[in-house]
Amino acid sequence: MGRSPYIALDNQTLIDLVNALFDDLDIGAYQIAEESSLGVVLRLDAEDVLDALQAFRDSAELQFEQLIDLFGADVRDLVEVTYRLRSLTNNIDIVLKCELPYDASYSSVGQVYAAAWLPERELCEMFGLSLLNHPNPKRLLTTEGLPPFLRKSTAIRTKEEIWG
Repeated sequence: MGRSPYIALDNQTLIDLVNALFDDLDIGAYQIAEESSLGVVLRLDAEDVLDALQAFRDSAELQFEQLIDLFGADVRDLVEVTYRLRSLTNNIDIVLKCELPYDASYSSVGQVYAAAWLPERELCEMFGLSLLNHPNPKRLLTTEGLPPFLRKSTAIRTKEEIWG
């Protein structure tokens, strides 16, 4: 039986490879650490996300071929956007996170990972972000004029409003 084509990088090797990759790029401030529940997590500025994703996909060593998940969370009056990437070749995942203020513009990453097209629309609609560089930036789930439902600042309806 032959050797498996999968390498299975350990977390410290992944962190070293990311640091080396970012030394070659014009990426601003970033922080990378191993977090027990998520694995390796990279936090960076929103304006650097597109370049970082492109570098992760195109890197000969890392080969992050798939965007597994893209979602947002309302934290500390900001929207935290999370990207989960997977390298099938190296049998490892990495999580990228960035923060955007309420009502900010979100630049699409669909040209790097086509799997982002729909989750980006949902993210922007549910958190009230403006979607830029997307081929179809229309609302996906609700109609115009409705508030961003997943923001903590959005009021919850009372029983009277629901059953009124």
